[in-house]
Amino acid sequence: MANILEVKNLKISFRTSGGTVKAVRNISFNLEKGKTLAIVGESGSGKSVTSKAILGILAGNAIVEGGEIIYDGKDLLKISEEEMCDIRGDEISMIFQDPLSSLNPIVKIGKQITEAMLLKNKTSRKQAKKEHQRITALLKENMRLASAENAEKAVEYAFRTALEKKKAVLPALAEAKTFFAGEFTKAEAVKYANDLCDRVEDSIDRLETVKDSFAYTLRSGLVSGIERYFAVLRSNPKEEARYARQSQKREALIAKGKIVDWKVRPKNVYDPQELKGNLVHLIDRLMERYEAVIAQADGVNIAERTAALHAYLQDKAAKAEAVVTPAMAKERAIRLMEEVGIKDPKMRFNQYPFEFSGGMRQRIVIAIALAADPEILICDEPTTALDVTIQAQILELINNLKEERNLSVVFITHDLGVVANMADDIAVMYAGKIVEYGTVDEVFYDPRHPYTWALLSSMPDLDTKEKLDAIPGTPPNMIYPPVGDAFADRNKYAMQIDFEQQPPEFKVSDTHWAATWLLHPDAPKVEIPKIITDRIARMRGAQNGK
Repeated sequence: MANILEVKNLKISFRTSGGTVKAVRNISFNLEKGKTLAIVGESGSGKSVTSKAILGILAGNAIVEGGEIIYDGKDLLKISEEEMCDIRGDEISMIFQDPLSSLNPIVKIGKQITEAMLLKNKTSRKQAKKEHQRITALLKENMRLASAENAEKAVEYAFRTALEKKKAVLPALAEAKTFFAGEFTKAEAVKYANDLCDRVEDSIDRLETVKDSFAYTLRSGLVSGIERYFAVLRSNPKEEARYARQSQKREALIAKGKIVDWKVRPKNVYDPQELKGNLVHLIDRLMERYEAVIAQADGVNIAERTAALHAYLQDKAAKAEAVVTPAMAKERAIRLMEEVGIKDPKMRFNQYPFEFSGGMRQRIVIAIALAADPEILICDEPTTALDVTIQAQILELINNLKEERNLSVVFITHDLGVVANMADDIAVMYAGKIVEYGTVDEVFYDPRHPYTWALLSSMPDLDTKEKLDAIPGTPPNMIYPPVGDAFADRNKYAMQIDFEQQPPEFKVSDTHWAATWLLHPDAPKVEIPKIITDRIARMRGAQNGK
């Protein structure tokens, strides 16, 4: 199934008075259309920072040090605020943790729901009309070039033409890898990148409904990568000098017998060769995509592509024609309130947030998030502030809405038990990194990382009779991230290498991996804690009807 959202090598830090906090450290994941991805971890693991980066609402002291967030062929980290405003709420929406802080206490809830419709619908109509006209013009142009009388022949012509251009651009991409691996000036690199990207963009099949994110984002990726490379060449010597100066000052004070209660801030330097390698990797990734498209060209179903284009145009046309008046918005809001389970919506439309219970306020927030009919819904711990019985109702509601509206969901929580019955895939985060990733069955029935074991061991269920295991210690100070595995200090299974070197991602299956040295062939065999094996046995028994 196609990915609707792709996060690649995302790195985010925050400037603070105490130093630079490394909040998200090189994470990657994909969200498939119509699926739910759960991101699970303790407070401070980087879950909410990741979700806010997707929505473009990071705090002012945030530094995006690298990576891409790809949606609809665009890198959300590199588009303008105006473009992001068109996407935020309209195509990607969010349910926040505390419903009361998300609502204006002195504005009636009806107005708060309709506000999103009336504001975003103007942009949505304008964008939908523009996109519909653009694709229709491309379709007509391809029909003219192919001397065709129907859309199917035009779609085939566009695909075959783009295919030949992909074949032609592959040697240029191979040459570009050599260029960016060598020496170059900034002016040379920018000109080379733009010339190459002109050819790549000419090889894109513009009648594809699922955009090729590698091709669409090559220009922004190369240009920003070149900027970063030359910025590092300028900043590294300054940072080295700063570190040497502060270290010398500290040592001199200690030598004089003075008490020094401050530390030297670690060097914030980057390897220029690694940044060059990132440029080569962008091109390598596109080459792999193009080679795969060329290899699979004979098996492409043109009728299916035409049907997908027809559905896409219908959707855009429907949005372009939808004119929402205040009266229509009110009617829609009342229907939405019914949909999210608020009784007597006509009467409650004119009430204030304080007149609702916590669970009802969360339903209102969900209605606001759905008001502009988004494609992606981000749920940032939406049940944390609610009691257990209401939690279950809200989770069931989100699950039902996902099925009815074909939503793609990113669900953020610290509780693995919350996502057991609603997630398709789970990413377990700790100290800014994803430490285990797999399908919901793989993470629950075959967990491999000690941190995942710790989360499962601290999770109660109805049949738990044993004493639950608390996770000892606290997460590390991310101003000074650990050299090795960040969980090593709290991990009773930690080996010496855990304190010295970060573990790579060890593959367990095609859809499951974990970053722990315990999966290394030379590591000692460690048994999963008994509390987890007993729970797995109970879950399997319940699943099999035993």
